[in-house]
Amino acid sequence: MAGMTRDLAKLTAPRFDVLVIGGGIHGLFAAYDAASRGLSVALVDSGDFGGGISFNHQRTLHGGLRALQSGHLRKCREQIHERRAWARIAPHLVRPLPFLLGTYRGTKRSRFAVRAGFRAYDIIGRGRNREVLPELHLPNGRLESAAATRRLFPGIAESGLSGGAIWYDYQTVHPDRLTWCVALAAAAHGAVLGNYVEVTGLVKDTGRVSAVAARDGLTGSDMVIAATHVILAAGSGLASLHAACGLGPAPPLVRAMNLLLDRPARDIAVAAASARGRMYTAVPWQGRVLVGTYQADAVGTGHDGPASADAIDEFLAEVNSAFPMLRATTQDVRMVHDAMVPASVRGRTVDLLGEPQVITHAQVGGIVSLVGVKYTTARLAAERAVDALGLARTTGRTGTALLPHADVADSDGLLQETLRRLRRTLDREVMTHLASWYGTEGATVVEASAQSDGLERLSPETPVLCGEITYAARNSSVVRLADIVFRRTPLASAGHPGDAALTRAGALAAEELGWSKPRLAEELALVRARLP
Repeated sequence: MAGMTRDLAKLTAPRFDVLVIGGGIHGLFAAYDAASRGLSVALVDSGDFGGGISFNHQRTLHGGLRALQSGHLRKCREQIHERRAWARIAPHLVRPLPFLLGTYRGTKRSRFAVRAGFRAYDIIGRGRNREVLPELHLPNGRLESAAATRRLFPGIAESGLSGGAIWYDYQTVHPDRLTWCVALAAAAHGAVLGNYVEVTGLVKDTGRVSAVAARDGLTGSDMVIAATHVILAAGSGLASLHAACGLGPAPPLVRAMNLLLDRPARDIAVAAASARGRMYTAVPWQGRVLVGTYQADAVGTGHDGPASADAIDEFLAEVNSAFPMLRATTQDVRMVHDAMVPASVRGRTVDLLGEPQVITHAQVGGIVSLVGVKYTTARLAAERAVDALGLARTTGRTGTALLPHADVADSDGLLQETLRRLRRTLDREVMTHLASWYGTEGATVVEASAQSDGLERLSPETPVLCGEITYAARNSSVVRLADIVFRRTPLASAGHPGDAALTRAGALAAEELGWSKPRLAEELALVRARLP
């Protein structure tokens, strides 16, 4: 499948079995799962696919070790299973990543306690590598000496240090590309997807949903999308949808945040507690350090806007107490990943919601709400939401079928073959980028780029080609420049790519999409506002 174009006329089909509202990873998996079971499916999002909470996470797929520490064995098994599912369906976009945590004498993280925990974890996860490519196999956890731990984790808290514990999870190499591949999978199974479509109301018939009123965010034109069942997977917008549909309150929200810092990273993640006792991880990503996850102390709303300077300063103080070697300041922040995410409130304590929820509503028939909590478990949560509709007669295969362009054995060969046929060459960095980001679609992108004279870099500082911008504008349902530079290409995913690259990308997008000079200026301003 080469791509997907934005065709909202298809949303006015006679009637869909399922309409999914929300195009984050949970909503996209719900659309993919339902469509793969033979149901007619539509999905709309008020913004871009994967542009909300799914854009703002720490790029890791966890196997439930923390759940095991809390005694939640079922939750631990589920996360191990889902981590393995990602390795099976998207082997080109995940990689094993070691995590290091210090062990301390006389604490719950003593070497004895951690060794016992690892043994239990290895037993629970003994099938973690089954039907997974050998290069993605995850080793057992192990203990390290104090000397090795100090070498791997400079600045680690010394008082009582007895050594370190290393375990492995997966890292999503390009999470935004991964989300897009789930969208492509849904479309390949017949789902109709529309971004920048705002839901304005619900149409009911004898107490059941029969249609949804919506508006094209690009043209302002109204439409009616007929559906017999609706899944609300709108993330931070769920509360407003519940209110509009008369469904009662949604789970509260709390701000969560990760920061990409301009610090060189070793190829190991480290975990440590801050002075306030909160556990944080510093993860290598794109050669820099991604730290998180911070959460606010009080609930908010889905309309709280971006993180304040005070919240970022508070987070940086926490980061520096956990990882003093970073000495991070606001000038070191390359990207702020923040979002309002579902929370649980117990008395005065606010925490991130521990598990996804599928809520059925007695007030209106045919509607379920999907409250997602982790990128790792999005597939399973979506499957359960589709099950709750009671429509599907078959089980889903989203946990075993390869996502589009995921055949890792073919990506490099197809690129080389295409370049030989075109009698063109590309440097090693560009080749690595194309294979890593696009998988087997890289050959198609190269061919299209050659046809548009786009086989040159946007600037010497980035491996992204000019032709990739044009290709994305033509084939990837883009509406805004931000869609291209943050989610359809990795141009600005790790911070500002330089003004030369950004300006040229804007000009290429404007040429393809017919933007006026004022529209182009607006698009560039929106992107720059997102970049520290």
